[in-house]
Amino acid sequence: MHWKLKAAVQNAMGKLPPDLANPIYYRLQKSFGGLRHPTPVSRLQAGIEVVRRIRQFGRPVESAVFLEVGTGHQVNLPLSLWLCGAGRIITVDLNRYLQEQLVVDDIAYLRSHEEEVRNLFAEIPQRGLFEERFEQLLSAANSLDELLSLTDIQYWAPADAGNLALAARSIDCHISFTVLEHIPTAVLKQIFQEGHRLLRPDGLFVHCIDFTDHFAHSDEKVSSVNFLQFSENEWSCLAGNRYMFHNRLRVDEFRGLLAELNLEILALDTKVDEAAMQVLRNGFPLDERFRHKDCQTNAAAEAWLVASPGRAA
Repeated sequence: MHWKLKAAVQNAMGKLPPDLANPIYYRLQKSFGGLRHPTPVSRLQAGIEVVRRIRQFGRPVESAVFLEVGTGHQVNLPLSLWLCGAGRIITVDLNRYLQEQLVVDDIAYLRSHEEEVRNLFAEIPQRGLFEERFEQLLSAANSLDELLSLTDIQYWAPADAGNLALAARSIDCHISFTVLEHIPTAVLKQIFQEGHRLLRPDGLFVHCIDFTDHFAHSDEKVSSVNFLQFSENEWSCLAGNRYMFHNRLRVDEFRGLLAELNLEILALDTKVDEAAMQVLRNGFPLDERFRHKDCQTNAAAEAWLVASPGRAA
């Protein structure tokens, strides 16, 4: 689909009340978008990667308390953490997007692809615990409520990740996967400040950020940096709705945001889109906001951020 047509549809949906628009937009995604043939694999892999990065910095995963920002339509990332040995997992979302049928479909996928799933988790240290929990999942979870009860995944929505009813220093890991790019900068600051309050002194922020123009995911005619040509007003008119909002923060701006909040960055591993680098080198026109940045910064496709509470914010 041409990205401007998709943007027009999303803007139209965004003008409707959420209670009316969200079910319609979900049906559109099921019929024409990314929810046509969803599988749990990519989010299971994301959970495994979160665990790998936590262990990389010497923190335990077993029985740890996690807070996920941005649940979405499924709970596969929290489920992956549970299979890796996590304890309590709280997943919060500003809107109630979670869909029971998608969760039931994911459970069915796990049952029909047991060997594939076991291979995904082959390298985790607590293999025995994984096998025990995986067998419990396959035999005991047949609905969303049963899954949440079995895994101690707590779904809070609507919920404000910048102001949660949790005690200070009550979580071990503050995580998200391709969510932070959809949040306005001022709100991001509140979320990280709240995360600082909630994390134990040895806790970690672990977040994966997608820097690409998401319209490029469905329109191969545009590059991942296509949206960098527009001014703030132009971009707001094109995609300033709740379904496609992207703050367009570059990796250097995320680094600056965390520095402003006095959080200690332990890792900021960035993957660059080489095709986008070539587009930029060929003179792609950039808005003033991005013109002074180097090509590598603008062409960042994603980054894994690991940070600690550091000094008091």
